[in-house]
Amino acid sequence: MRPFGKTRAAAEYAALHARADLVRVRAAALLQELEASETALADGNGRERAAVSAALLRGLVIAVRDLAGPAWLDACADDPDVAAFTAMQATASPPDPRVVDEICSRVLWARFSPAGTRSEGAG
Repeated sequence: MRPFGKTRAAAEYAALHARADLVRVRAAALLQELEASETALADGNGRERAAVSAALLRGLVIAVRDLAGPAWLDACADDPDVAAFTAMQATASPPDPRVVDEICSRVLWARFSPAGTRSEGAG
């Protein structure tokens, strides 16, 4: 199982179902960040490293922010998942990669819900 499987699934969904070109471009950028982070986490035997670079995790969080859109995040600041994401962004270093995956995926699913309950604008 990939370390950021939940976030990857949400980003792939956004890329495949987005109507806006900007969303697809930002989803592709996030998928590249995920690939870099997953590569950094794995050693030659496919096991996760004990720690991953805070800079890589920070890049992943920024890519999620860009995909979700700062305006959308601000508009949904009262949502518990968005609040957790915003708090994570404000920390000096991101938490454990599993926590990053969970928080980022929840924000992306809230933003790009299959049910279409939220707006898709480029934000």
